Amino acid sequence: MRERIARVIGLGVALTTLTTGVVALAAAAPAQAASPTHAFPQHQTYQVGVMPSASQSTRDAAVEKQYDSWKSNYLVHGCASNEYYVSTKGDGDATNNGPVSEGQGYGMNIVPLMAGYDANAQTEFNGLWQLVKDHEDQWGLMQWQLDGKTCKYYSSGTPDGATDGDLDIGYGLILADKQWGGYSSDAMAWLTNFWNHDVAPDGHLKCEDDGPNTDTRPSDHMIDHLRAFAAYDTSHDWNKVVQRTETVDSSLVTNYSSSYGLLSDFVVGANGSSPAPAPANYQESQPDNIVGYNSIRVPWHMGTDALLNGATTSAFELGEAQKWSACAKKVSGDNPANVYPHLNLNCTAYSTSDVAEEAGDSIGPSAMAAGDQAWTDKIWSFLQTNPYGDGYYGETIKTLVMLVMAGDYWSPASSSTPANDFSVSDSPASASVVAGASATTNVATAVTSGAAQSVALAASGLPSGATAAFSPASVTAGGSSTLTLTTAATTPAGSYPVTVTGAAASGSHTATFTLTVTTASGGCTAAQLLTNPGFESGATGWTQTSTLGFTPITQATTAEPAHSGTWVAWFNGNATKDTDTVAQSVTVPTGCAATLTYWLHVDSTENTTTAKPDTFTVQVLNSGGTVLGTVGSFSNLDKATGYTQHTTDLSAWAGQTVTLKFTGSETDTNGGTTDFVIDDLALNTH
Repeated sequence: MRERIARVIGLGVALTTLTTGVVALAAAAPAQAASPTHAFPQHQTYQVGVMPSASQSTRDAAVEKQYDSWKSNYLVHGCASNEYYVSTKGDGDATNNGPVSEGQGYGMNIVPLMAGYDANAQTEFNGLWQLVKDHEDQWGLMQWQLDGKTCKYYSSGTPDGATDGDLDIGYGLILADKQWGGYSSDAMAWLTNFWNHDVAPDGHLKCEDDGPNTDTRPSDHMIDHLRAFAAYDTSHDWNKVVQRTETVDSSLVTNYSSSYGLLSDFVVGANGSSPAPAPANYQESQPDNIVGYNSIRVPWHMGTDALLNGATTSAFELGEAQKWSACAKKVSGDNPANVYPHLNLNCTAYSTSDVAEEAGDSIGPSAMAAGDQAWTDKIWSFLQTNPYGDGYYGETIKTLVMLVMAGDYWSPASSSTPANDFSVSDSPASASVVAGASATTNVATAVTSGAAQSVALAASGLPSGATAAFSPASVTAGGSSTLTLTTAATTPAGSYPVTVTGAAASGSHTATFTLTVTTASGGCTAAQLLTNPGFESGATGWTQTSTLGFTPITQATTAEPAHSGTWVAWFNGNATKDTDTVAQSVTVPTGCAATLTYWLHVDSTENTTTAKPDTFTVQVLNSGGTVLGTVGSFSNLDKATGYTQHTTDLSAWAGQTVTLKFTGSETDTNGGTTDFVIDDLALNTH
């Protein structure tokens, strides 16, 4: 069995200084390089979700900067004069910073996607492919681990191939064939070898080409790759592989992580009806029965498939992306830097001393697919950094994730040359108004391929009495317009999905704006919706959790008195790392405005005026656990004497059953401790 060398960064652990440098790249272009058909940047309109708020030009520039850095550090011209390889510099996955098939596959994906920006892309791709061909195992797939100086296989036993590298190499050959042409025979031969040796008889993916037919590795479940294989190679039933892979993953999620959608690093019993997480030390020294350095890649792959193929084709993957994104946001305290590489399947951190850039990076496509704009923007910003000094693995995953998040990740499943096309989006995507009032949103367009064209804007699905006005009524793709939706005093209360349509010569695209209308008066029965809002009946009506076992709802003390009565919800304050939650499900009636009020007291011994090691959030979640909005955010910096009342508008969720969740998180990183105490809550309709 082969083993990924564990990456542990944190608690003063420094990266090992590596002695083998990266060989300078050849500057000469190929003598007869083909012009790229899909030259970078290829602006895509994804089927679901949101894009980072940064402009398209800003995103493109960030990808170019990251690619330049990745190429200069990890793309090596050697061992032979016509070979290139992706160095594992900084991670120690191969002797002398040599290549592994996983990284070679990553490179064969990145380079074709950057053709047009990189004039030498085809030469580099050919060199990457040449090294693969020069180091095939007995099954015609790449030997998974090579020395950086000799490029000889050095791992123990008979040379074998790894499924993830084999997958990406096959996908890279299809990309190259669509980009430049001339790789079809190589691609078909590779896919045939992959089918014969990496696919188990029942259709699931094995972990390696000489491995058993009983196990699988969820990080290999690159569904978008398999869909591209199905479109490109009709001689094999790749849809069978897609379906079996989804069946295995669905069973695992249902039985082991139904609330969070997490998948363990390795799985046994994949050829049966009850697949299960592998034993803890099944293949690697890190626990194989939870999320680790393998499965951190799952949200990247699941989110990418959902973005490319939409809610119907990729229904399972979209659901997984939504759950995984919500878990990462929860466990990290809404901070991508604290998405830990090892997670238990119940969405708790296995270890908080191990941190890695790639864990937070990989969540990006899932956050996009989940439609979480704020979380997507935070991850995009995080991608511009490398706080833990990660090497090959993190920086290479980052490059691919940035291509997806920038909207420059095109699918080779279609062979047609992109025509003139555009996208439409709105920000904000929803608003709540009292009948008779107006709401505005910015409608932005972007060129996704070809040249800019004139786009006429229109809105449909308005409620009775409402009107829509665009200023201007048409734009050149790349421009924006202000949409004003004006309701009448007689407009019925309710939530209305308004379709914003942009029409051009190439066709039309739409975005949805949700308009919630409430009545000015008399249309809603005033009520207080929370059960046991002052906690005077203990935990009645509430659910609560605590990682240390000290449930928050408790009787008040002289140190932490109640605002009124004798009970409170008391979060943290234990002088050690802890996360406490209190939550209640509530239905906000249609046609009502709703206001949440609560009294909060914060006291802290943290000795800092800038850092926020301890935080408290108020969030609204849907029935699936996805965060719909964060409506309150506090920290140790908000410490004050006595209680302060806070008020927030929840009218946007009228007509929905939502969960109101309060979360206190203490990291114990600064030596102090913080208490967050709430009391006398109310959720009033009016």
